Amino acid sequence: MLRSLLILTTFIFFASPALAEIDEDEFETYETSEPETIYDPYEKANRKIYAFNDAFDRYFFEHVARAYRKSIPRPARDSVHNFLNNLSLPISAINSAAQGKTDNALATFSNFLINSTIGVFGLFDVAGQKGIFYKSEDFGQTLGHYGSGQGAYLMIPILGPSSARDFGGFVVDRAISPLGFDVFEIGGETSLIPNKYLFTLIALSGIDTRENLLDVVDDVRKDSFDPYATIRSAYLQRRLNEIKN
Repeated sequence: MLRSLLILTTFIFFASPALAEIDEDEFETYETSEPETIYDPYEKANRKIYAFNDAFDRYFFEHVARAYRKSIPRPARDSVHNFLNNLSLPISAINSAAQGKTDNALATFSNFLINSTIGVFGLFDVAGQKGIFYKSEDFGQTLGHYGSGQGAYLMIPILGPSSARDFGGFVVDRAISPLGFDVFEIGGETSLIPNKYLFTLIALSGIDTRENLLDVVDDVRKDSFDPYATIRSAYLQRRLNEIKN
């Protein structure tokens, strides 16, 4: 039961890669700036879902993340983060190529190749240390690049902040990700990673994401008059900026 609950909670904030990458200084910027348009026709329902997600996080997942931070040394956590991030790079490279961003696609793939080999399966960010940088891209950004509007803002149970466009992109990215479940299974296992390892990696990925957000979420809860509106504004503004990059 505990393992199932942990796996379920790993996807908190997963639908919002933008929010997952926001540091404290950036969050202050997005908190004080509104995106051009906020379309939240389901706000009443979204706020109820946010309240559920927030309580779920406060009483369970936040404690898991804090225990992880307290018990695992920073260098080890960094290596876990690097390894998990490295697994996402092929999807990012594909989305960059789909948007015609050839240079970024090559830089992303170079990061993956270098870190997967010299960096020992991505445990060490050798490419970053050598100055090979890239911008992460996902299918939601690809849709936005080709003119798809964000659609309605959505607060997804467990998953967190998203939009109609980005949630669709999230589903596609997860379907083809090494960390995705066997959504295309027609008979036999098709995942690149066996299920016995997949659950562990998914759990680590969720915990890593939440641990990186501990200070940001603490600040929002402490300083924001309306955390729901703050997170919504930060999420939408960040996604807008990512698509325009």
